Amino acid sequence: MAGHGAKTAAVTARAGAAVAKRNALVARIDSSSDAIVAEGKLHIAPGAPSDAEVRREIEAARKAGIVLPSGDNVESFAQGSQYAGAPAGEVQTPATAWNPRSKPIADWIVTVLEWAYLHGWTGTVTSGYRTYYEQAQLNAAGAFSAPAGLSNHETTRYPGGAVDVTDPSQLITVLGSYPGPHKLVGGVLGPVDPEHFSATGD
Repeated sequence: MAGHGAKTAAVTARAGAAVAKRNALVARIDSSSDAIVAEGKLHIAPGAPSDAEVRREIEAARKAGIVLPSGDNVESFAQGSQYAGAPAGEVQTPATAWNPRSKPIADWIVTVLEWAYLHGWTGTVTSGYRTYYEQAQLNAAGAFSAPAGLSNHETTRYPGGAVDVTDPSQLITVLGSYPGPHKLVGGVLGPVDPEHFSATGD
């Protein structure tokens, strides 16, 4: 039994030494970081926004209906925003013949497109509501698109919101007689982006 007690004491001592070493390492890292800050070696780039400025920009984006990535780690940002974060009742994914790719679309646009389909438009939606992250991916890929944070595709409340469609010329013709209050306009961007439709067309 005496040998067993000595063995247990040795294991406990090793575990205690490992914890002490880990704590000492943390203390050294923290104290060296503190020293860098104290010596003025920390450099903040000119023009870098303050925390308050970042919070204001995030709040403005949310008020505009832009859904931002959430979470506090790299994985949550890389995963991107979830459509569930969009304002309730402002985005839907209609299961219709004109939305075969199951794209999420601003509610007011769904109403207009449903009417257009019933009145002769035979095209389909190729892109609808996008998160900030999805818009940034388009930008990074070099596709013609508004900068992330500035696209109508990232918003949902009229006059925000946008879709890209097939048969845009036919849709423009059909929408010429749309009686609803919210107008969906296309063709404004010309040959560079003929499939794009929004309240203003841009």
